[in-house]
Amino acid sequence: MGKLVSLLKASMSEGMNLFALGNRNKNGKKASPALPIVLAFFIAFAIWGYANMILDSLVEAGMGFVMLTLIVLVTAILTLVEGVYKSGSLLFNCKDDNLMFSLPIKKSTVLFVRIFKFYLFEVLYNAIFLVPAMIAYAMRIEVDFTFYLASAIAILFLPVIPVVISCIIGGLTSSVSSHFKMKNLVQIIVTTIVLLGVLFVVGNLDTALAKIAENATSINEIITKLYYPAGAYISMVTDFNVLTMVVFIFVNVSIFAVTVLILGKVYFKINSHAKTVKTSIHHGVVKIQKRSVVVAIIRKELKKFIDTPVFVINAGFGLVLFVVGTIVLSINFEGLSGMLKNYGVEETFDLSEMVKQYAPAILFGLLCMATLMSSITSSVISLEGRAYNILKSIPVKPLTILMSKVLAAVVVMMPFILLGDIIMFLNFEFSILEMVMILFASVILSLVAEMIGIAVNLKYPKMNASSDAEVIKQSSSAMVATFIGMGLTMVSAYLLITAMSNGMPMDLTIFAGVLVYTVILVILAAYLKKAGTKKFLEIEA
Repeated sequence: MGKLVSLLKASMSEGMNLFALGNRNKNGKKASPALPIVLAFFIAFAIWGYANMILDSLVEAGMGFVMLTLIVLVTAILTLVEGVYKSGSLLFNCKDDNLMFSLPIKKSTVLFVRIFKFYLFEVLYNAIFLVPAMIAYAMRIEVDFTFYLASAIAILFLPVIPVVISCIIGGLTSSVSSHFKMKNLVQIIVTTIVLLGVLFVVGNLDTALAKIAENATSINEIITKLYYPAGAYISMVTDFNVLTMVVFIFVNVSIFAVTVLILGKVYFKINSHAKTVKTSIHHGVVKIQKRSVVVAIIRKELKKFIDTPVFVINAGFGLVLFVVGTIVLSINFEGLSGMLKNYGVEETFDLSEMVKQYAPAILFGLLCMATLMSSITSSVISLEGRAYNILKSIPVKPLTILMSKVLAAVVVMMPFILLGDIIMFLNFEFSILEMVMILFASVILSLVAEMIGIAVNLKYPKMNASSDAEVIKQSSSAMVATFIGMGLTMVSAYLLITAMSNGMPMDLTIFAGVLVYTVILVILAAYLKKAGTKKFLEIEA
């Protein structure tokens, strides 16, 4: 038991440092946790607001608990989506495998610690969504001590089933992919299909959610019957019963324990296969190719990108959605109109005509969203880990290394971006000038996004992460880069709408946007040449 407690403490201190900006500084002091805390409060406040909006139409009918049912379901879906592509890298092929398996500790203990760490993170993640909704409910509806007891129990145990499903999917995906030479590509494809499937299901809930007030009873019955945790929690809220609570705890603990036992039977076999490197030699001939430094670094970055499934899913999923969005805009006006009809949007304008008229500006806005919010380079410095000192020692200028990483990220992005551009060009009327400017904007925006990402990663490096997922999903640099991209996207959208509403010609609007981002690109290039080079040399792994 003592070894288990010690291992848990070490694992938590190493992997749960999400709330620290970067590493410790030279004086050994922790960096400020202000930004993640502000983000958590912002999300929590938004959830609290949405919960109150739903309650407005349910309280009078005495159906306020339906809001809790919906929040539990939505949180479970978000946890599943977030956990599916994180579980593979958190549980399998971790960086600290050699150290952990060399310790005088049972391998089953190592597995339990990793799953428990995954579960604990999801408890914190769930709390950001569940606690505000529970507070909103308690403020609007008279509750007693049993509500708070039931809610506390729910926060602890509601994440169990989504985490278990994520672990099973991650295990199956890693097991299947380990039998193929391109194991990571298989894992990426399977995970992407799962995520697209979940998003498809979520995307088709809009009609039902728009009529919550009318069908609250039936919606609540469907959810609580199909999803046991939601039903058990609502039962404890509306009619508290100790037996229901005990059964709820027992079921979740049992599911968690059984999952650990089952995974324990196959975990180490899967992990061993995941680390196997398949090679082939043809006729005993070894070919050596001479490449330039830039090409060699770009190839290295592309290989690292493809070999890290969580990296591909995190950075590439937005690009896939960009292509899907252009297809939807091109062929599914009726679907979009139907989705917006519930909110009265279709009564104010013809969506189809609007998209046709403003297609170039809409495409420019989508480009901003797809590129600026899909920063790949926000993790590339941190992913070097202890190999970073080797990277610094090679006889190449730091700026060359940084720009090679930027170009590698652009190479990943451009096929998706250009595909989306071509889809829009073929389905809407673009002038030659507009097409040229859009293509130019595609390159400029991609470069801006990746230069911002690498600049932020140089500012907030995380060189001591225990897994790639910790760098990609939980690092300060990834979060800061996302917020910068989100801010630029919102400003760009506002300026585009303002320009079009004031009658500014379409080609002039696009040209102005391209010009602004070209200026930003020049500023970023100058920054990386001076300050970026200095920070590159200062970082220690």
